[in-house]
Amino acid sequence: MATAAEKKDIVKKRLQELRNMCRDHYAVVAEESTMPDPADVRATNAKLQELMDLLDGKAKWDEA
Repeated sequence: MATAAEKKDIVKKRLQELRNMCRDHYAVVAEESTMPDPADVRATNAKLQELMDLLDGKAKWDEA
């Protein structure tokens, strides 16, 4: 079982990854005036869902 500090690090890492993905999507929209690739958006949504499941207790911390 992960300790509180390990859990915090896992969440921080995943949030940073999501933030970077969203920043990339925004850059495509703002700079190129086009929509991001749907596959990239689906990947971002999947990562967000994984984080939500982890925080809701639906996923095990050991699998993170």
